[in-house]
Amino acid sequence: MSEQIKRSDKFTWTYALWLLPLLAQYWLDRLAPQWDWWIASLIILAATLIAIAGSICINLALRRWRRALSLLTVSLLLLALLRILAVAGITPDSVRFAWTKQAYLAEVKRTDLPAGEQHFRTFVWDDRFRDKTYSTLVYDESDEIALPNGEQSTAWQQRVQKSCSERKECVDLDPDPGEFIIVRKIGEHFYILDDSLPNAFP
Repeated sequence: MSEQIKRSDKFTWTYALWLLPLLAQYWLDRLAPQWDWWIASLIILAATLIAIAGSICINLALRRWRRALSLLTVSLLLLALLRILAVAGITPDSVRFAWTKQAYLAEVKRTDLPAGEQHFRTFVWDDRFRDKTYSTLVYDESDEIALPNGEQSTAWQQRVQKSCSERKECVDLDPDPGEFIIVRKIGEHFYILDDSLPNAFP
């Protein structure tokens, strides 16, 4: 029996297949935000965690150390791959923006402005929790949104107030308690404003 266990105890890459649904859901969640991924995300996450924990326990109980180690190694390698892709600028947000950039630019150009005024528009990027937008795509021709909070000009603040009052396109760089505002540049004059830990739950 021990000889059979020893023969089956080998490093394997097939465990990577177990993580593919989790990775696919992570990307599809951002690429197709109009679909409701909430239930699917919970099911995929729970199934993946149960499969990994169960496999590790079984392999450890049978003293198949290489198989247990290969599962952990594959998981770390996939996380490292995602990090490398992110550093290279390849993320679900960047891919989605590349697909939809022209539509957003066309919408910006349709906005009539007084002579000399710079464009400022916002677009819902993610609003799955109680219709609260916690990720917003912002077109800021002045690029002042990227400045530290409080360093924006009076003209910029007036543009933001006008956009909020006239088109209900509001940007708040001053987070509520328990929230964190992060501004990420994703294209020329385009930014993603993330409102982390929003007051989206009852």
